[in-house]
Amino acid sequence: MKEISITEQELEYFTNTSGIVCEETSYYKSPIGFEKAVKACNGITLEQFSDMWDESIKRLIPNP
Repeated sequence: MKEISITEQELEYFTNTSGIVCEETSYYKSPIGFEKAVKACNGITLEQFSDMWDESIKRLIPNP
């Protein structure tokens, strides 16, 4: 097994996680809504991806 050495700062970072884990989370709220924000950056939603996935599977493995 390879021996690993870390600095005191790294030890402090990895052992004192209370400040890191408990930080307040700020949620992004888009004024235009999620669907419009996705379309604005030429993205697709999970539902659209799922539909495309199903269609491609049906093309590759058609029902007998």
